[in-house]
Amino acid sequence: MKEYYFLCSLPRAGNTLLGSILNQSKDIKLTANSILPEIIYQLYLIKQQELFKNFSDHNYYKNWNVNNIITRGIWGTPNNLNLLKSIIKKPKFIILYRPVLECLASFIRIEKPINVELRCNQLLNKEDIIGKSLWSIKNIIQNKEDHIIIYYKDLVTNTTDTLKKIFNYLEVKFENIDTNNLKQFNINGISYDDNVLPFNLHTIRTNKIEQNHYKLEDYLPTNIIKQYSNLDI
Repeated sequence: MKEYYFLCSLPRAGNTLLGSILNQSKDIKLTANSILPEIIYQLYLIKQQELFKNFSDHNYYKNWNVNNIITRGIWGTPNNLNLLKSIIKKPKFIILYRPVLECLASFIRIEKPINVELRCNQLLNKEDIIGKSLWSIKNIIQNKEDHIIIYYKDLVTNTTDTLKKIFNYLEVKFENIDTNNLKQFNINGISYDDNVLPFNLHTIRTNKIEQNHYKLEDYLPTNIIKQYSNLDI
């Protein structure tokens, strides 16, 4: 029987790196950024219709040959959390966290938008990727859901101990994982195709785990840093 766990995180917080490491495991697999939360929500809406009530039958992750699946997504927003708990009564959440301004600067560094201030405000809106992810994380914490917080800094500077913390939380026996010879993120033979995006978001270093160090001020306007300096959990 498969066990399911839920990764809620900020983008640019080491998600692809964590997946590339964990997916070496025989007992645990981490999905790519999943549209499953939105699928469940849309299914909920569909289920209110007469056509669905007349006849329904559905499956997901059925053919994954692994016992423990961590599905990454924005699971913690109020609607998604309520729907998830109607399926799994006591879900366990892994929160992968990096300071908000660092995530924001990483996006701006890659995207190089013409209007940086406008783009920052868009990204931190509750309907956009960073803002919605942060809302999800905070709602899980505020509702005292079963969760563990993994900090990006610990993942890149103390990788093995951080992995042991995750395995221990999931009550899965720890496996020795090679953190020096990584591969690009791949699950069941499927990889990210960043060619469909205007920029590359998911390529990682494969020869070492190391954080890029740069000043926030090099990418973010002073007023943005000041405006959003108190967003962190």
